[in-house]
Amino acid sequence: MRLFLLSSMLLFTVCAYAQKTADYSPSNKKVFAIEFEEPHQSLGKVRKGETRKAKFVFTNTGTEDIIIELVSACECTTLDWPRKPVKPGEKAVIDAVFDSSKKEESETIEIDINFENVDPATGYKRFEIVSYSYELIP
Repeated sequence: MRLFLLSSMLLFTVCAYAQKTADYSPSNKKVFAIEFEEPHQSLGKVRKGETRKAKFVFTNTGTEDIIIELVSACECTTLDWPRKPVKPGEKAVIDAVFDSSKKEESETIEIDINFENVDPATGYKRFEIVSYSYELIP
């Protein structure tokens, strides 16, 4: 009876360990990875009052869905981004429209991208920055 009980406990322990190992194996691990075609873009020479568009095309090169929570920049930039998850292998676009009406000088504008995806190493949500620059001319 003791041998049966001991072997049953051993079998249970081995099965539980195997299940735990399978759940955390590298092939099952979700990986966040994003690749922008052009993370910085130059809009060139812009006259005060003109608007210009920039498209930040990216690919989900990871194994988990990418979910964008918020995209923000200065008040001179109107932004649009995918509201649905971007699946692994899919491409998507963040559109930016720059309005130079209130600008007085050339500069680089950063666009902050906040994701719902969490970095397991830090416990914080993922974050990326892309940018565009322009040369303001009279």
